[in-house]
Amino acid sequence: MTAFCLIAMQESYSVCNIPVQNLSSNINKAVAYLENRLPSLTYSYAVSMTSYALANANKLNKQKLMGFASADLTHWPVSKGNVYTLEATAYALLALVKVKAFQDARRVVRWFNEQQRQSGNYGSTQATMMVYQALAEYWAIAPEPPYNLNVDVELPGRSQPLNYTFNKGNFATRTSNVKTINKDVKVTATGTGEAVMTMVSMYYALPKEKENNCQNFNLSVQLIQGNLSRHFIWFFLLVFGLFFKNKTHDAGMSILDIGLLTGFTADTNDLKLLSSGHAKIMSKYEMNTALSEKGSLIIYLDKVSHTREEEITFKVNQDYNVGVLQPAAVSIYEYYEQTPCVKFYHPERRSGELLQLCKKDECTCAEENCSMQKKGKISNDLRTEKSCETTPTSKIDFVYKVGLEKTENGLSTDIYTMRVLEVIKGESYDVNPEGQLRTFLSFPHCRVALDLVKGKNYLIMGTSKDIHKDDDNRSFQYVLGETTWIEYWPTNAECQIEKHRQTCVGLEEMQQQYELVGCGQ
Repeated sequence: MTAFCLIAMQESYSVCNIPVQNLSSNINKAVAYLENRLPSLTYSYAVSMTSYALANANKLNKQKLMGFASADLTHWPVSKGNVYTLEATAYALLALVKVKAFQDARRVVRWFNEQQRQSGNYGSTQATMMVYQALAEYWAIAPEPPYNLNVDVELPGRSQPLNYTFNKGNFATRTSNVKTINKDVKVTATGTGEAVMTMVSMYYALPKEKENNCQNFNLSVQLIQGNLSRHFIWFFLLVFGLFFKNKTHDAGMSILDIGLLTGFTADTNDLKLLSSGHAKIMSKYEMNTALSEKGSLIIYLDKVSHTREEEITFKVNQDYNVGVLQPAAVSIYEYYEQTPCVKFYHPERRSGELLQLCKKDECTCAEENCSMQKKGKISNDLRTEKSCETTPTSKIDFVYKVGLEKTENGLSTDIYTMRVLEVIKGESYDVNPEGQLRTFLSFPHCRVALDLVKGKNYLIMGTSKDIHKDDDNRSFQYVLGETTWIEYWPTNAECQIEKHRQTCVGLEEMQQQYELVGCGQ
């Protein structure tokens, strides 16, 4: 704390010297105190900050400072985490620049160039400000030789390379987008000087929760639907359970980064109540800030308890409907130790309740883009007619007998791995599928409607539009869409039972008819 206050007094000396009495005397006392304490310091962060304060007074102990640097002398590691390491290294760089140790400082500058995030920051606001200050001090006075650097970047799919020239009058950052990934990029630099090139791959991946993701926090998320009974107005509540896992102390200032589902907005009246008054739960909240990569809702918490679970609840409003909602992510982390605990949430029906539209004994799935497994008494003529269906809105291009071998239930997609036991129709849309494993995809909210069981066989009929070829992996994926016909295919033993006999006869007739005459009759 003494070093921190001393730096503030030193950097404000030109402004505060006259109005603040005894400022010089107080600075000298603080310098003497730090000089006396420096030999006993064992924490690299404290050594770096103290060294900068002493360097401002021309009393830097460089040997002590460099003794806490990494083996390659590029940074000052701090056990509490990367953000602290960045801050400590920034103070060390400021100290080296102050005493004009530019050869040592140059290694640190290069290390900082490697730590910068794609968005330009260094993790936290404090770390970013300190790094920028240190780098600015270096580039303002460092005796770097004049540079005139030409860089050619050859990108896949482009006939001409991109050419950039960097010199004293032209040093702005350049950005170029490449649509193709996993292809070689050739970079050629000529002239004098150095430049940093960063490549970032952006792609969509299925969200997954990792069991070891939450090392420091326990986090639970619920989206609960309710209504105001008098007015029958529906709303949703977002409920968060927070707990800090440390056995001895609470978490300090922490960030709750909340991604909102598409079409949903947070109720600002609730947020204002939670962040005001004597019993306020959160310090403050922000929306659409750079701190969140998605520009979501950011909640600042002064602390998170390590003795009891804390709860935060507020309303979210659904402004418009979306056909298929993708899961949204929520993360919590300490401001100075950004190891996030990430959870996903998605509106789910109670007890797997399924919305159906029923007329007499026939029900169809009301979920958009869902298919429902055909059950009950199914007309053999209807099944055979369906296999050859060709209408402006629906066309059956493939008819398979498949066996379900593996199921992976995900947050946004369910993956069914099936073996194609028999191709009744549609060999031209896939490459030798019979006997091979194929991937079938569906939405989690269709899981109950599909009711697919591992080890069972099924009849699947669908359109070629639902077949997607993966050229890189040389495989095919099928989407179980709302027009897909899915029906349980009984075993040979079950076909001897009255319950399944008619179905088995119908399936056999469908196979024979297509084998003999196809869909021409």
